[in-house]
Amino acid sequence: MVIPQGMSYAKLAGLPSVWGLYGAFVPVLVYAGLGSSRQLAVGPVAVTSLLLGSNVKDIIDAPIQDNPNTPHNQYAQDQYNQTCTQVALLAGCIYTATGILSLGWVTQFLSHSVIGGFMSGASLIIGLSQVKFIFGYNTRPDPKSTSVLKLPSISFPRQDPIYQQLGSLFGSTWTPYFQWREFVMGLSWIILLQTMKVLGQRYRKLKLLRALGPLTVTIISIAIMNIWGLMKPPYNIRVVGKIPKGLPGATVDMFSPMDNFGSKIGLAIVVCLIDILESISIARALALKGKYDIRPTQELRGLGVANIVGAMFNCYTTTGSFSRSAVSADTGSRTQVFGIWGALLVMIVLLVLTPVFKYMPQNAQGAIVISAVFSLFNYTEWWFLWNVNKLDWIVFNVALFCVAFLGVEIGLAIAIGLSIAIILYKTAFPHTAVLGRLPQTTVYRNVKQYPDARQIDGMLVMRIDAPIYFANVIPVREAIAKYQRRAIRANTPRGVQLRYIIIDMSPVTDIDASAVHWLKDWIVDLKERSMQPVLANPSKQVMRLLNNANITPLLGEHIFVRTHDAVSACTERLLTEQASKVLSTDTPPDPKSVEYDVRGTLEDAGVKLGGLTGGVAPLGDVDLYLNPNGDSRKRKD
Repeated sequence: MVIPQGMSYAKLAGLPSVWGLYGAFVPVLVYAGLGSSRQLAVGPVAVTSLLLGSNVKDIIDAPIQDNPNTPHNQYAQDQYNQTCTQVALLAGCIYTATGILSLGWVTQFLSHSVIGGFMSGASLIIGLSQVKFIFGYNTRPDPKSTSVLKLPSISFPRQDPIYQQLGSLFGSTWTPYFQWREFVMGLSWIILLQTMKVLGQRYRKLKLLRALGPLTVTIISIAIMNIWGLMKPPYNIRVVGKIPKGLPGATVDMFSPMDNFGSKIGLAIVVCLIDILESISIARALALKGKYDIRPTQELRGLGVANIVGAMFNCYTTTGSFSRSAVSADTGSRTQVFGIWGALLVMIVLLVLTPVFKYMPQNAQGAIVISAVFSLFNYTEWWFLWNVNKLDWIVFNVALFCVAFLGVEIGLAIAIGLSIAIILYKTAFPHTAVLGRLPQTTVYRNVKQYPDARQIDGMLVMRIDAPIYFANVIPVREAIAKYQRRAIRANTPRGVQLRYIIIDMSPVTDIDASAVHWLKDWIVDLKERSMQPVLANPSKQVMRLLNNANITPLLGEHIFVRTHDAVSACTERLLTEQASKVLSTDTPPDPKSVEYDVRGTLEDAGVKLGGLTGGVAPLGDVDLYLNPNGDSRKRKD
């Protein structure tokens, strides 16, 4: 697969086809010795090639050549090649630095739906960019030229947004230059490739057909061109052209001068970001399937060094390939020895067989790329997200359509911005819940999720399901205030006053200074309104901050290890308060009768008094730490 795909991807990147073979030789050997994945197939890939082909033309001040193998302006092509080499060097350095500094976690800010949408949108652009070879579009006469002897020609434009590509492909400007012979050939290659791929995926005994598809098309197309001479008039079917023989030469001299450094480093960062996501996700999937572990840091270092060494020997950026990695796993590869053997075979091709590819038709190259990117359009993920999570489905579509209609760079920027915005939204508006006790248990759950969970008169139990910091402290404050108002409205008709507000702090792993200020003000405000705040199960980090801020003295004994401990202690205090209130009337009833009635009312609400179910949990030193002012198991009578 790698020989025809590598040559086709190099052309997609605007580079000579042989650069695709160089990229399947040098970096593969380096990665085989440094990487941790046993089955990751490293080499040129479609998305990286598209990013280079779409951006390098805007960095250099030189015209883009129609056929990089036989350019009309060799100086312009040399400038283009040098820029791609420098981008590969910068990407390799970024790769390596990311691995050394263990910064791979940055890619976690891009959700699966964003990456799926980006890849799907990029597949549309890549596929449409190759249709010109299927239609036979190459050049057309320049109508503005006044030359008589030799009429200058205009090349088919390189475009990203699909509406521009569709306008050029089917517009009146280029349709007169449609070549039906090339169209029939190219369409035949696509049908053959897809047929072999489907058969290889559907029937296990024919799994090798999937890998043999590009090779089969390459051999048949070259044979047809040579037998019938279709590259000659009147057919004039465009071919790849001359491919130099031999191993790659050193290109260290291309590293300087590095003009337009800002544009090049920006492109290298984008390429590196996409390559990291692609490689690590593939490597993890293969490791999970093969039941072994990968080391992401080692992966990044290996890919970084592979790109740096590759940049020294005529290679552009390389990373893990979806299709070739899947084939390597399906055909039984278990170590990187498969990559070494593949690289050695590519070396033999470079030394001996490159002249064979001279008459390979360009429509065959285009068909190989189109067939390869079909798998990048993840329509199954589209349906999966529709059924599972509508927000992720929207994100997938935004990424897809922005990349497809606004271009790769703008689309990727919007997709990344959208991913970060979703993260900020979810952390800025954390989930909160009112809790109730499940009958016959000491478990407290969300009353909306569990209708049987019972609340207790005079008491409000809540939970905050996120760390509290400056960005979400206001939504948390508003949510708690809303629950307080509802609890007061629910208790008032029954003649009960809301006395205790318990917050389960177990999901709150951390708080910042803004949260500490709010918490202190909230505690003071509640006490002024004759309500007692209670905290249950705060973490060590939270307790340290509360102690440093002198908030624990304000809470006194109202800090507990478990929510049930807090509810039981507050319930018994409610019982004592109500009994004292009844006994203070003019005609006091029997105290035992009052205590029995109050206990019965509370037990009906689901609270077991006279000791916790199964006994009080032994708190020991932890309890003394959480409650520096006294033991939570003791209460004032």
